[in-house]
Amino acid sequence: MEEVRELKEVLEKVEAKILAAGKMYGAMNFVVWMNVMLLFYVLMGIFELPGWGIALYWMAGFGGAFWFTGKIWQRLAALMRASGKKGEVSKFGSILIFVSWIFGATLGWILIPSTSIAVSEGARMAVGFLSFITVSIFGMWLVFARYGGIEREMVPAFLIPALGIPFAWGMSTGAMVWAGFVVALGFTVTIMWYLYSAFKAIG
Repeated sequence: MEEVRELKEVLEKVEAKILAAGKMYGAMNFVVWMNVMLLFYVLMGIFELPGWGIALYWMAGFGGAFWFTGKIWQRLAALMRASGKKGEVSKFGSILIFVSWIFGATLGWILIPSTSIAVSEGARMAVGFLSFITVSIFGMWLVFARYGGIEREMVPAFLIPALGIPFAWGMSTGAMVWAGFVVALGFTVTIMWYLYSAFKAIG
């Protein structure tokens, strides 16, 4: 009985460490995306990027972010497989996540800015940006909920930007900068929640 109890404790500790590693992976994802966004704002303050320059930056940002988070996922997947758990991502699930980001980018960066909604061009860009983040991350959250489990920690990352859309709609100046802070707030809350969950798992 003593051996069984000790084995159970070891398995529980391993389970907790895997759960904590998964939560830390979630936090790292949003840290990477926030760095991509903040670097965009830094460059926008220094250079007058044309439309093709902005598109090129985000393409490079997407590529770099996916490469980096993919490297982190490989380490997490190896840890999961070593403990006898499934450590592979569904190809269909990955496609759905990619589609959600493409749909969000099309809506936020092409469709909304090309309309006459909101009070100014800056406000339209801000609404588009917030819509891009909201739709893309909400779609990703739905995929995770369907194939891996509900990630409650991710909710602020799309809910806070969604709540900011009506306010950005009526801003005549400074809307895009304000939208960046709103997205950063949503990401920061998500990162803090993920880290809290990780420490709670091993605490």
